[in-house]
Amino acid sequence: MNRLLFLLCWLAFFDVSAQEINLTGVFKGNSLYIQNPYNVETKEFCVTEVKINGKMTTSNLKLTAINIPFNGFELYSPVTVSVIHGDSCKPKIVNPDAILYHSAFKFDSLVVNDSVMHWYTKGDSEGAMYYVEKLDVDIWDVVQEVRSKGRFQGTQYVYFPEHKEGGNKYRIKYQLPNGRYLYSMEYEHFHYPSGVTFSPRVVKDVINLSRAARYEITDADGETILKGQGKTISLRRLVPGDYSIILEGNVDTFVKK
Repeated sequence: MNRLLFLLCWLAFFDVSAQEINLTGVFKGNSLYIQNPYNVETKEFCVTEVKINGKMTTSNLKLTAINIPFNGFELYSPVTVSVIHGDSCKPKIVNPDAILYHSAFKFDSLVVNDSVMHWYTKGDSEGAMYYVEKLDVDIWDVVQEVRSKGRFQGTQYVYFPEHKEGGNKYRIKYQLPNGRYLYSMEYEHFHYPSGVTFSPRVVKDVINLSRAARYEITDADGETILKGQGKTISLRRLVPGDYSIILEGNVDTFVKK
């Protein structure tokens, strides 16, 4: 019997913390339903936000039964549903089995850096294929095909990507000989051959960065007085003096006049 027959459960699990419930699995073609309590006294529903893979859904949250249809998702795509709610109530996932997937195969990890992509899997089957896909505007292009090693206990694969400058989004499709397939989570890597620069060095109101990046401004005593992310930094409220700016781990100085 093929050892990749549906033997084990690819976990769909609850991670319940203050005001948030996370449910992870794969889209199998069914909607997910959430029981959403209503407080008559405050006239408010329990659930305040629902996100799928970190993105806000368009589902109507002003209902006692919320329908999450996973519009736009391909069959067997990995999904993580985050339900944010008030601290005095508790919503309920009515049908968690809707995204429970039974398979011995799973992606254990996917790592991408400037020079290499490598992923680790368990439940490999002989004759299966991996397709590395890269998002180009709205189309996923196959940039590499890798034959499965057939090591059920676990193995690692490597691909050397050619990044464009800026954001690069990847995913991996695992396909069995019978045509069934499963996608990894999408992974975005930002590639910048050169570091971030800023101007001017003698500032009146605003610092301009060469590209959007995380920044941190410290005073002469090394105390952080401003931090954030963006391409422009407003310094109108800073008093005149000498300051340091930290961009991607690099420290430089400027003067506020």
